[in-house]
Amino acid sequence: MSVFKIPVKEFKRSNDPLDRDEKRKYTCYVHVDNVPMDIPMNTNPREQKLTSAVAKKIEDSLLSNDGNFHLKNRGIVISAKKVIYDNKTDIMTMVVDEPYEHGDIDGGHTYKLILEHQNEGIEQYVSFEIMVGVEDIIEDLAEARNTSSQVDEKSLAELGKQFEPIKDGIGGMPFFDRIAFKQNQQLEVDGKNVKMIDAREIVAIMTMFHAKQYGAENHPLHAYSSKSRILDEYLEDPKDFDKFTNIATDIFDLYDLIELDFAEAYNKTGGRYGGKKYSGYKTNKDGVPRIVGKSKFSLKPMIYKVPDGLIYPLVGAFRSLVGYDKESQKYYWKKNPESVYMEERESIVSKVIKFTDSIGNNPNATGKDSNVWDILYMTVERYLNR
Repeated sequence: MSVFKIPVKEFKRSNDPLDRDEKRKYTCYVHVDNVPMDIPMNTNPREQKLTSAVAKKIEDSLLSNDGNFHLKNRGIVISAKKVIYDNKTDIMTMVVDEPYEHGDIDGGHTYKLILEHQNEGIEQYVSFEIMVGVEDIIEDLAEARNTSSQVDEKSLAELGKQFEPIKDGIGGMPFFDRIAFKQNQQLEVDGKNVKMIDAREIVAIMTMFHAKQYGAENHPLHAYSSKSRILDEYLEDPKDFDKFTNIATDIFDLYDLIELDFAEAYNKTGGRYGGKKYSGYKTNKDGVPRIVGKSKFSLKPMIYKVPDGLIYPLVGAFRSLVGYDKESQKYYWKKNPESVYMEERESIVSKVIKFTDSIGNNPNATGKDSNVWDILYMTVERYLNR
């Protein structure tokens, strides 16, 4: 547990409009010299590249010392366990506890650049937005808060028909109508909006099977950690994804199978997946498990959550089953991936969990760690070579 005591200005508390007492939001301004070090970053799905054009613009704005940084910059968004404000001293106490539930959700570039330039005589403030009680939606929240920089580019790609290779590959899948290829795209069923799937995630999952681009020692970690980079790479040559025509639908069937089976496979090993905090497992007063979510593609009800940080490297390991036919210039399966998974499910799922245990039960860190991608890839590859 970490406790941060921060001098703030214009502190405000907002209660949840649906009267959920556990969910609250706090906003304030913090002088850049008072921004604390060591705010956890594991909740932020982006890798912070401080040499990028975006980072340069943030830095220029900060160093301009014009007093408007808190107005021009989006600020820092944080998930916390507790926030206490002392109106006599204007000190905010912020408590963060679980590293995969509490910490920086959005604004990682801003945060790191501020730390680089503290105590340089800069008279600037940054906006803090702190959310409490959002542990149950932390992944969705982090994803939603980190999409804005690429939303318009995605819409332009759709306008330019650059997603056609993707559509050709998976156009018949049941979830196809739920893919958001452009900004604010929605689908209404029986008078209700259904949960959409960002087109960048479709590209990311397919990219994990790009066997000509990624191999045993070169894993597509950014498929998990940076959907914006994935989109940029895809748009360099969309036609390259014509290679996936023969395997694309199987990729998403495999993902769905693994997501739905993951907890059961781990429990088969003698483990108790519901004991993991990130599983979201809950029961009602009669001990009956509650539905805590739906599977990403088939929308089947689930009593456990399986974070993307666990699924991505596991699904990506099946890239070792992909071959390339030079004549047709198409990918093909050397062995049926679902059959291989069902034979290896307990072993491969157990390895993901054990690795996650070893790094502090942090699924987000698991998804970004090349070691677990190596372990799982080699596990599937050994099966292929037996």
